[in-house]
Amino acid sequence: MKKRKEERRGPTLFDFVEDKKRERAEARDFSEEFLLFVKSRGSVTKTEALQWAKSRGVTTAEFIRAVEKLVSEKKIRKRLNDEGELIYEAYG
Repeated sequence: MKKRKEERRGPTLFDFVEDKKRERAEARDFSEEFLLFVKSRGSVTKTEALQWAKSRGVTTAEFIRAVEKLVSEKKIRKRLNDEGELIYEAYG
C-alpha cells in the first residue's frame, strides 16, 4: 500500500489574523510617560502632545488609549483654553 504524500498548505486567513493579534498584544502602554510629560509642562495642547507622541514613535491609536486611560483614572483632565484649543492638564 502506498502512502499518500502530505500536502503542504499555504498561509490561510487565520494565519494573518493571529499575526495581527500578536502585534496588538505588543502595543505598548506609554500613559505614564505621557503623564510625566504633562506634569513637567503644566498643560499641553493637543497639537503639542501629538507631535511629542509621534516623535517617540507612538501611533495615534496608542496616544488616544493612553489619554483616555489617564482621564478615566483622574490623573489628567481635558479642557479648552482661552483660544479654544483642547489642552491636557495634570491634576494636583
